[in-house]
Amino acid sequence: MEYVEYFRKFPDAYAKVVGGFDRKRTLTAYLLESGVLDGAASVLSIGPGDGAVEVELMRKSNLHLGFVEPSKLFYDQCLAGIKAAGFEERITEACNASFQDYESSESYDVVLSLFSWFALGFDRDMLEKALRCVKPGGRLLICIQAESSPSTLISAASRSDGISLTSEALSRWASEEGFAHRYEVYHGLVPAEQYLDDGGLTEAGRDLVSFISATLWEDIPSALKQTALKAMQDANDGTHIDLAGGCLIFDA
Repeated sequence: MEYVEYFRKFPDAYAKVVGGFDRKRTLTAYLLESGVLDGAASVLSIGPGDGAVEVELMRKSNLHLGFVEPSKLFYDQCLAGIKAAGFEERITEACNASFQDYESSESYDVVLSLFSWFALGFDRDMLEKALRCVKPGGRLLICIQAESSPSTLISAASRSDGISLTSEALSRWASEEGFAHRYEVYHGLVPAEQYLDDGGLTEAGRDLVSFISATLWEDIPSALKQTALKAMQDANDGTHIDLAGGCLIFDA
């Protein structure tokens, strides 16, 4: 099945798999330590999913947040998470819409797209729209999977094209289109034993492969299973597996 179809049929797979990435810890740390948010009072998040990273950023700063999320399920989860954390008064706007349909008079110090630009791809109009949401002197950060990430290799070997866009490809395209930016690597380190065990994939590893390939594990061809295992093993430094992402940072 196609990635979008798999996503709709097995919505719980997203929370289970993405939760294992531990981006709430690793991506929040990168954003706070990289300087991208220095001096920022407001952030717009494009496609925050369940909002775990956004809530953590609000917890560790005084940021006001706006977000636009196309999925009603994730919109509700994100909004509920912010309210549960006691940050409802710091919501600038909450929009249950695609970024294509998003319209607002608000502008922000920083606009974030954290592993959500797959839905927008090589679209000059969308990149320009995102930059228009940034206040003068602010920044747009787009973070998606890097070519070195095992998830990229698994996606490339599968028949699903839903999450095949890489940060390097997007960076090359943006440069060719005349969008000046800098590029940084975000290291999404997770314990190797989370995905590998006794020469094979753990249940979490199999779930990840199923999610990326948009195919139930029992229906995945043996060749793809071996490719996925090798990708995980090659990314294992003995302690961690790096689900690396690349970050494109545009100054407004």
